[in-house]
Amino acid sequence: MLKEALMRLALILTHLVAFFLVSIPAHAEKVGSVRLVEIYGYGTLVGEKRQPLFARDDVILNMEIESVEDGRIDVRFKDNTRLIVGSLGKVKIDNFAFNPKSSTGDLSLNIATGLMRFVTGKMASKSYIVRTPSAVLGVRGTDFIVSIDASGGTLVSVLEGIVEVTPINGSPSLVSAGSTAETDGGQISISPTKGLPEISETTFGVSSESNDNGGGNDSGGGGGDGGGY
Repeated sequence: MLKEALMRLALILTHLVAFFLVSIPAHAEKVGSVRLVEIYGYGTLVGEKRQPLFARDDVILNMEIESVEDGRIDVRFKDNTRLIVGSLGKVKIDNFAFNPKSSTGDLSLNIATGLMRFVTGKMASKSYIVRTPSAVLGVRGTDFIVSIDASGGTLVSVLEGIVEVTPINGSPSLVSAGSTAETDGGQISISPTKGLPEISETTFGVSSESNDNGGGNDSGGGGGDGGGY
């Protein structure tokens, strides 16, 4: 009797373990954390419903991060890369791998709409790729801002370093600090940056000097969630 009960219990436990193992999503790999949310922010995992994001929430591989109008979401990756999703921004984390011992790995993002600011972390510049509806951006140790218009056109303003902009139907061009590139996927135009009216320092509250091991200071603010890890 006791032996039969123990066998039945073991069978139940086996099924429970199997259930929980299957229930764990394969994509639930933490790649960073949310440092700040202004107004509202959301995160969506593949096959799941959109969920609100708050400061100190985990950022997961394959998560799509979305900000509302005039909102901002400040994300810090494990390699200390900083991603700021601005007004109406929608960015998906396609890939992330990082070896802290060798500071090697790669990070691939896909920005669909709105605004984004990107400040590289500890990995080599060739480790970072940003895709938009009309271009692929290769990073060379950099701080830059991306804006996607309603038709999918891409505007890249480089604040520090160099970005290689390759239109989906064009040839690559190097865009240096102080310059802005614009493309609809074909030709690309590059000109001196003449101010950043919608994507200014005040809006994003980040400088390249703040992206160190201590995790920089956020300026601006408002009624959002703040704080570090």
